[in-house]
Amino acid sequence: MARRRRDRWSTGPAVSLPEAAYGGPVFDLPEPDPVLAWVTFADRMLEVEARVLAWTERAALVEWGYGQGTQCPWIWRDALRPGVTRIEERWT
Repeated sequence: MARRRRDRWSTGPAVSLPEAAYGGPVFDLPEPDPVLAWVTFADRMLEVEARVLAWTERAALVEWGYGQGTQCPWIWRDALRPGVTRIEERWT
């Protein structure tokens, strides 16, 4: 359930994939790519504007939020939609 925190709503921590699920090797991006990502929480799923920081063959490490509210969960690559840049060209 969302909680109010300093004049804004907080959804709580995002659920991240375990290391065994996302596998390896992990490739870091030199510059984060903007995407739309479906992020899972304890009680809901939300599509958020995020940045991809790293990826594997199956999953991506996304960062979303600002300041102290920044979260970095691993999510399935199928849960991403490319943003402004050509992220799919880098991953193929």
